[in-house]
Amino acid sequence: MSNGLQEVTEYSFSKKSDERFKELEKKFPEKNSLVLWALHLVQEDIGYVPEVAMEYVAQKTGVSKSWVSGVVTFYSMYNKKPVGKYHLQVCHNVSCWLNGSDKLEEAIKRKLNIEHGETTNDGKFTFSHVECLASCGTSPVVQVNNDYHEKMTPEKLEELIDELKQK
Repeated sequence: MSNGLQEVTEYSFSKKSDERFKELEKKFPEKNSLVLWALHLVQEDIGYVPEVAMEYVAQKTGVSKSWVSGVVTFYSMYNKKPVGKYHLQVCHNVSCWLNGSDKLEEAIKRKLNIEHGETTNDGKFTFSHVECLASCGTSPVVQVNNDYHEKMTPEKLEELIDELKQK
């Protein structure tokens, strides 16, 4: 699906992220401890973590690129490709599934006409299912960017999507 999201071919921290990284280096003298923080900075800068940024983080932290790549692929909080303005992540784990996360996924597919891993043509929404958002007591849960929406129903989710479309 073509959605106008551009791949990044070169990367270095923004000025703000570079300043934050220098502060983090003081707090985390163990270089491999910096990897997660550095990846968050990348994602704040450009919205996802491309290969070129993994190489950059490996260089900045002094760990191997394979270590950085392993971190990126292990954690679902890192986007491996560009995502829309609103990243809808539906918890796919047991508690959420038993409480209806499959119905939430169907609501997204119906409302936005996209499948898991796809982005709308206007680049506004990306839909992903993730293994666990650690909110079992308030399931089912949908994370939109960094915000949790707990005890979600298909109706409430469709209302939320309509609100986001208006922004």
